[in-house]
Amino acid sequence: MKMKHLQTIIVGFIFILSAALPSYAFNATMKIVVASTGEAKNAAISQQMGRALFFLFFDEKGNLLEAAENPARDLSGGVSRSVSSFLTSKGVTHIIAGDIGNKMKQALKNSNIQYIQKTGTASAAVQELIQSPKEEIQM
Repeated sequence: MKMKHLQTIIVGFIFILSAALPSYAFNATMKIVVASTGEAKNAAISQQMGRALFFLFFDEKGNLLEAAENPARDLSGGVSRSVSSFLTSKGVTHIIAGDIGNKMKQALKNSNIQYIQKTGTASAAVQELIQSPKEEIQM
């Protein structure tokens, strides 16, 4: 009888933990990238996501983690697939760019990367995204 009671408690604990974990995991693993014209955190947001010069990687608190050159910016074709694969390999969950074409939107959707179109500086857009309601984010 005691063993069954213990099993019920353990199953209940696991259920409660698993219900709370997804929201924590989302916040703890949010990685934002901004398509930009430069390497600095206050660089302008690139108007062309696939042809952006750089990708700036930020954590969920808005700290700049890395600036990387866009490996697909000079490709003649397959830019959307290349960029989405690159971003997926880096663990990106959200992207900010000035303009995101239909092929890129589909590639991001297939990679489960949410996107938002903005203008201005990278760091300001990241702060807005972090503080914005979830319904402003597109997927």
